[in-house]
Amino acid sequence: ALLLDRQIAFSDVEKIAYREIKKVLKSVNLFDIYEDKRLGDNKKSYAVSFIFEDDQKTLKDEEVDKWMQRLMEQYKIELKAEIR
Repeated sequence: ALLLDRQIAFSDVEKIAYREIKKVLKSVNLFDIYEDKRLGDNKKSYAVSFIFEDDQKTLKDEEVDKWMQRLMEQYKIELKAEIR
């Protein structure tokens, strides 16, 4: 889940994912949006899932972990996201 400023759209999250992980990222899905004062003023939480697929081979956990780390770093840098 990503804790973000309220004005950040899901399309921003998608754009970063597809830019960073080109060949094997098949979909980015938003499955929950949570907003509450306890998250902080002007904050919301997006629960996001990612589907990776390579038609040529079976993906290894290490590969997916590396891509997820890259995405989390980019979300922190570009969107000032907190990873939950």
